[in-house]
Amino acid sequence: MCSKKLLWLVPLFATAACGSASMNKDSNSRVADTTAAAAAASPSSYSAAPALTVPERKIKRTADFHCKVQNVFSSVTTLEQLVKANGGIVQESNIENSGTETKTSYYKPDSLRQTQIYTTTALLTLRVPSQRLDSLINAIPGLTTFIESRRLRQSDVTYQYLANDLKNEANETHATATAMKLARKSKDAIDAGQYEADRKEQQIGRKIENLQLLDDVSYATITVAFSQPEQVFVQTIVNPEHITSLPFNTQCRAAINTGLELVSAILVALISVWPLLLLSVAGLVIYLRIRQRKIATAVKPA
Repeated sequence: MCSKKLLWLVPLFATAACGSASMNKDSNSRVADTTAAAAAASPSSYSAAPALTVPERKIKRTADFHCKVQNVFSSVTTLEQLVKANGGIVQESNIENSGTETKTSYYKPDSLRQTQIYTTTALLTLRVPSQRLDSLINAIPGLTTFIESRRLRQSDVTYQYLANDLKNEANETHATATAMKLARKSKDAIDAGQYEADRKEQQIGRKIENLQLLDDVSYATITVAFSQPEQVFVQTIVNPEHITSLPFNTQCRAAINTGLELVSAILVALISVWPLLLLSVAGLVIYLRIRQRKIATAVKPA
């Protein structure tokens, strides 16, 4: 029964053997690039690590600049052309105008004068071949009037790359034996299959990481921030109060219409309360008659 469960592992072992052969072939093709690093990583040669300047080392280079220029747009255009001419790419390029103060004053009855003080800034992320980085670094000061800060950085990723490579090779070497042990111990083949899937995922992850490291080593990253002195932008805009104001004759017609509407409203209100008005008139008439009778009665005895 156990032998039947292990039959499904035959293709797996064959695949692992082919993968191991392929890995050995790829490893032999990379001997020229990693010989010095491998020698430094071996236990017997820790005291004789290769020099930091040997070509076999994998060095990731970056540079950051913060500069002031007279014209941001002109400097950005020149730098982008220079990067492309040296075999690089413009990964990101942003130019932005930030207003610091805006004033609006009277200019004509139908228009206003708007004055805006603004600052133009730019942020570029550039990728250039590592061997061309020094020429770009030397060219940037010529595009600026003042350099606020400059930072150069070199990161050695040789041993990180080598560690991923050695882990993948060791993984291929011990994959078959580990899968056999799991298959004998487990009740079914699920554990062995899961182990194989996890191993492949880790191996792919390390390969992708190494590809990213090679890309970072081959192409240096330059970040440049440009800014220029404050500028003034003056423009004539429409006066909204003048545009929305009504002419005199229109205002007169509107006033007449408003008065007519007021009179109409009063008449409608009086008509709606006619019973009260009728009672008020009747009460007033009765009051006046009674008063006249009192006056007449008071006069007769005299």
